[in-house]
Amino acid sequence: MDLAFELLSTVLTSPWVYLLIAVAASLDSLVPVVPSETLLISAAAFAASGVPYPAGLVLAAAIGAMVGDLAAHLVGRFVRSRMQRIRLRRVRLSKHASGIVESARSVFARRGCSALIAGRFIPGGRTVTTVGSGMLGFSLRGFLLWDGLGSLAWALYSTGIGLFGGTAFDDQPLLGVAVGIGIALSTAAAGEVFRRLRRSGTRRVAVRQVRARRSTARVDAPRNRNGIMETMSNTHVWYVSYGSNMARDRLACYLQGGRPPGAHVTYPGARDGTLPGEEAGVELPGRIYFAGESKVWGGGMAFYDHTLTGPTPAKAYLISAEQFADVAAQEMHRRPSPGGPLETLVFDLPVGASHSVGPGGYETLLVVDDVDGVPMVTFTAAHGSGEVEHTQPSEPYLAMLRTGTAEVRDAAALLRPAAAQA
Repeated sequence: MDLAFELLSTVLTSPWVYLLIAVAASLDSLVPVVPSETLLISAAAFAASGVPYPAGLVLAAAIGAMVGDLAAHLVGRFVRSRMQRIRLRRVRLSKHASGIVESARSVFARRGCSALIAGRFIPGGRTVTTVGSGMLGFSLRGFLLWDGLGSLAWALYSTGIGLFGGTAFDDQPLLGVAVGIGIALSTAAAGEVFRRLRRSGTRRVAVRQVRARRSTARVDAPRNRNGIMETMSNTHVWYVSYGSNMARDRLACYLQGGRPPGAHVTYPGARDGTLPGEEAGVELPGRIYFAGESKVWGGGMAFYDHTLTGPTPAKAYLISAEQFADVAAQEMHRRPSPGGPLETLVFDLPVGASHSVGPGGYETLLVVDDVDGVPMVTFTAAHGSGEVEHTQPSEPYLAMLRTGTAEVRDAAALLRPAAAQA
């Protein structure tokens, strides 16, 4: 026992302990079984006597954690590029890869970028947030900022509880180590119990709501359907995309933030990052053409001319009018903000009408149709195909269009009124 204590004391008070902690923290991001937190708490308990230096432990742990998290983020970026190529070949993704993407979307939709901080303290959360942020196309600068804050907070917390245990039992360092580790485990367990209870409560509420809706539907299903669509007709639209947004992952960058593969721009995301409630394949009667120079992709941009003979495949997404306005703002390289004219204009124009809200390439609103009172809208340029010089689109842009077109083929058709189909 004395020999083991002497060995542990020698290791944890050696100048090499800083490098050991940095390496362990780095590996822990990629191989979660590495006990970096236990090692840091143990070293901090010994640091209560003055050696090693607490500030050095915090710095080594934070830097090591950031390096490891960056490696995990880059792994996610690599997987994202592979997923894009897989989708182009229309091969089904593995359940594990799809599960990480969906978990990351859910976490970032609820917490935003602060999920990178919270993930440091949630069991299994680190992998979801670091690898997931790469798979979702988060900007490298934004990732380093938020992950740096999370790594520093984790290093301060772990060092702090180790110092507490070591100070409380300064004459028994091993007991101080045990107390520090016990506090960390208890805190993590309490957080997990709280999270599960909260999720269970949310599920019970959701089940009651579903049962209530089903009960109402059995009594008066037609009236319930009409009521829902009447409500949506004042809040939601079918956003019809004929360009790169036909690919759902590309649209997710507009809603939740991120950078699409091959693009030169990272999007801030909409004020409401909720993904579309429904999506469906449609055909537009006109045709697209390419003109101008895209700041996002390079090469020509896709515009829709409803006066030309079609059809053109397109994807319709059921989103709120606020989200539609935010997508349009980001198309014009502006940050989403409240009070935009599109949020109300979409409900004021009749089917077939168009209205320009600015001189930009995607600032002309076009009401294509409506489904059960919910307008189908898109945006394009004020000019027509014959009024501008056509330009060649870039290969990354065409690749995204091919991905979207494949999704349109796989999507169910949108049920439209008989009059609209004529």
